[in-house]
Amino acid sequence: MASTITKKIKAKISGLKLGYMNAAVTGLVTDLKEIRSYMKNDVRGEVFSFVLVDDSAEMRVSVFGKDLRSIWEVCNTSDAVRIAGGMVKTSDPRYNSTNNPMEVSLSVDSKGSIFRSNEVPTVSERACNYTRISDLQNVRLQENVDVLGAIDTLQPPEEVMTKAGKRINVAKVTIVDQSCRSVSCTFWGSSSDQAVNWSVGDILSIRRAKVQEYAGAVVLGCTCSEVRLNSDDTEVTTLTDWYTNAKQSDTEFQPLGAPCPSGAVGGSSDQRGSNRRVVMQLPVSHESFRDVDEIVLDFGEGIKKLYRLVPSGESQFESTRIDWSTQADETSRMSCEDFSGSSRNQ
Repeated sequence: MASTITKKIKAKISGLKLGYMNAAVTGLVTDLKEIRSYMKNDVRGEVFSFVLVDDSAEMRVSVFGKDLRSIWEVCNTSDAVRIAGGMVKTSDPRYNSTNNPMEVSLSVDSKGSIFRSNEVPTVSERACNYTRISDLQNVRLQENVDVLGAIDTLQPPEEVMTKAGKRINVAKVTIVDQSCRSVSCTFWGSSSDQAVNWSVGDILSIRRAKVQEYAGAVVLGCTCSEVRLNSDDTEVTTLTDWYTNAKQSDTEFQPLGAPCPSGAVGGSSDQRGSNRRVVMQLPVSHESFRDVDEIVLDFGEGIKKLYRLVPSGESQFESTRIDWSTQADETSRMSCEDFSGSSRNQ
């Protein structure tokens, strides 16, 4: 448990620094996830996470312990909680759905503690700043966005086998808005469970969706997103009426394509006969090399490297490879290997 001194010292989320929490923080609990079990060194443990919000910032909190049900219930039934005794560390972007680059790791079996708080912060919920689906092409890959859309197609949760041999549930929905564009949203693991309560025509408000790319198209990764179904909001009512009229008039919704192969961001695309030259941002996939003759890799700070692609004579999926005879330093070559799966010895 945290020391009495630590409990008495208060701090704002924005004031936390990397390292041991030397103060207690009070905030609203949002985006509470279910408890998951895990094994480490043959010892079973449990973990759940939530987003803590006060009037200064928001931050992801991961809670660890051997039996977390009572702690989870405190978070689930309290308007606000006070946490202390955790470690502030750099967040893992794979799981962090906030814009805070740090997160708190809290072990309730060690020094960490969570209590119900009567000091409810006077913080209003952050209003969603919705991005139109047609504008998602202009958003950098891996950035978080808020989107509002009507469900046009729905794939209920189903079990799939990952490349690592793990069985996991996944649900997919396609949402549309007044831009007459559609985008696929994917929910993995426990986040897919909520899809069983959805129907075509429902309006989803998705907060902190991650802009990604799959098979040359822009998609939204929503596993770590906060999703709300319908509401009395004016925007929701307007979108509902629009979708009803659009379906009655057989409106076609155009799928959202990637701005350039493999998600070139703010990139350029020159059409010179059958040749295309694109500016791309790491990381990208090998599949995106199809029908591309030249690639300019942007390493930031004005550093760009040109690579030419040559046929390998193999299948379409592997029809190109990097010509390592071009001028490039060792770092650039290694970066290319990382995303292309190519080898300089090919």
